[in-house]
Amino acid sequence: MRILYDHQVFSLQNAGGASRYYYELMRSLSVASEVHMELWLGINDTVYPFRQLSRAQAHIVSWGGFLKRGSSRYIANEVLSNTLAPFAGRLDIYHPTLYRRMPLVRARRIVATHHDCAHERFPSLFPNVKQIIRAKRRLYAQADAIICVSESSRKDLLEFYDVDRAKTRVIHHGLHRLPGSVTAAVNLRAQVPAEYLLFVGSRAAYKNFNNLLRAFRATGLYKSMLLLAVGGGELTAEERALAEELEVARSLVVFPQLADALLAEAYAAATLLVYPSGCEGFGFPPLEAMAAGCPALVSNTSCLPEICRDAPFYFNPQDQGSLERALLEATNDEKARRQARERGTQVAAQYSWQKCGDQTLALYRECQ
Repeated sequence: MRILYDHQVFSLQNAGGASRYYYELMRSLSVASEVHMELWLGINDTVYPFRQLSRAQAHIVSWGGFLKRGSSRYIANEVLSNTLAPFAGRLDIYHPTLYRRMPLVRARRIVATHHDCAHERFPSLFPNVKQIIRAKRRLYAQADAIICVSESSRKDLLEFYDVDRAKTRVIHHGLHRLPGSVTAAVNLRAQVPAEYLLFVGSRAAYKNFNNLLRAFRATGLYKSMLLLAVGGGELTAEERALAEELEVARSLVVFPQLADALLAEAYAAATLLVYPSGCEGFGFPPLEAMAAGCPALVSNTSCLPEICRDAPFYFNPQDQGSLERALLEATNDEKARRQARERGTQVAAQYSWQKCGDQTLALYRECQ
């Protein structure tokens, strides 16, 4: 079985949930003798070690990252990949890594993955939303099967797109266990010496980071704790201004990027992960936190109750008072946090990339 994964998501990001998904999927499929995978990375700087995959199972086409991630790299890789496509022969499965299929690829079947409907639910937050929705609509119409990463993401897909439910399949992501280290723990404690709350990932408006800043101030927790924001880049001018206005800037620590070992220690040493996002297809940070023994406080919306089950503390992201009350409850109740830690490790243990890969391979076989 010949399977193609294209450049799209890797042209736009060097790391992140979507690119990790395709790396882990390919890694799990690399043990299947019937599978030969092709990945047309093109020009890239991905942090994921695709070249460590077995050459017998995976052919990687890539060059160094002499173009930064973004539209220029995307366009260059689109040209390179479509130049290569006519010489690739007919593939069994083409699994595009983002919203569109390359027109010159010849494949018997197309499988797409639907992650979430953030663009559809929050169109004002994205400059190219009409183009993305058109591309999704076209791809989903062409696809022979659509993987949804949660039941919640399938519900959103069927709400916004005219898709036959029969060609959808829910396949949960797996969970990558982050490697901790003594050195990373020492380095983290040198920079974050006090007790802290943790926020991980993008700070796009629907992730509700600003509401967390307001709750951090309203509860008075900023007086005795730090708020550590990891990933998502540097603070914007608006975020810095809000932190100054709320007088919490001195209690806010930002690591724009963090290696996996440091991220593992950040989870392990946190009092609480706070994940106030209003829209998720799957949501890695709460599961990563729970796997590391960190209790989580998450929104009671979209996929999060489905994925996290009964392990976290929950709150209503539409109600600022709900967030403030839940923050105080979680930080003041050590017994409840201990129970959340214990249950969290049990829930996180049920997610495996090998399981995700096995279910995806079964779907590929059905499509043939």
